Amino acid sequence: MSDSQNGSSLERSIYYGIIFKAILFGIDFYMYFHSVYLFLVAGDSGRSHSRRLYVVVGGTLLALLTISTFVNVVFAEFMWIDHRGIVGGPLGYLDANSAVWWQTLGTVASQMCFLIGDALLLYRCYIIWNSTFSIIVCPLLLYLGALAMAILLTVQSAIPGSNFFRGKTVDFGVPWVSLSVALNSIVTILIVIRILKVRRQLKAALGPTEVLSDTVKMYTGILALLVESVLPYSLFGVIFAITYGRNMDVAPGFLFIWGTFGAMSPQIIIFRVALGQGWTQQMASQLSSIMFTASGDSEQTESTCVVSGSQKEKV
Repeated sequence: MSDSQNGSSLERSIYYGIIFKAILFGIDFYMYFHSVYLFLVAGDSGRSHSRRLYVVVGGTLLALLTISTFVNVVFAEFMWIDHRGIVGGPLGYLDANSAVWWQTLGTVASQMCFLIGDALLLYRCYIIWNSTFSIIVCPLLLYLGALAMAILLTVQSAIPGSNFFRGKTVDFGVPWVSLSVALNSIVTILIVIRILKVRRQLKAALGPTEVLSDTVKMYTGILALLVESVLPYSLFGVIFAITYGRNMDVAPGFLFIWGTFGAMSPQIIIFRVALGQGWTQQMASQLSSIMFTASGDSEQTESTCVVSGSQKEKV
């Protein structure tokens, strides 16, 4: 009998998914409290409101991720240790208890992670595009659609006997995943386009001066591109959407990883802002100003950029 037939490949997917989720949770835990420390020592009361917002959002995401991770670990213990003798074995326990109240609590926590994280990513896209609302209209509509499907999916998954990976729940799960992944992908593309555009224009405007090049790299380099565009989050979302839509046994593993990145990607951005290296409204305005004034006095432009590069944006 093959692994797929006896269910062992599905169990391995769940097992490794939980392990990677726990590892990523530890990284997220560290980044949040390090970010809080950096915000506290910043000492700039003019930006305290923005910092409080990031601290509250990051803390909420961490709390929700903690609930989700704890539920997954406890469910794994019950499935593989405490109740492995149930009819059907571990997978029999999974089928019979996927809708228990505390498992539903974990599902709600995960969905809220996605919704809060995606809302923050929309806000970041808005900032990077220099507060241009029209650029996020399409992603915002996708977000509202994903919100509606997330509510329906959560209600359906709470019905006794339901299973996220089987039956009628999949009819709600596939549209939700599709809308969420489409939202992530579009936001990623928009941010990548904006950063590459700014990078090209700044390099042309500021010239090859070493200090200016460092400033350009800080806000438009490869690291900024990966973090601000939440590229890993989008990639794992695409992989999960494909495996989930095809009902593949590896889908749960990618769901755990993608779900964790839903909370972790915003925290990485917050951590970068706390380090003074993330895009802020002030920085987006300064970079735009530099590009528009580049054709003017080059000495003044260079001075502006040096100041921008030397100041840590603490938002």
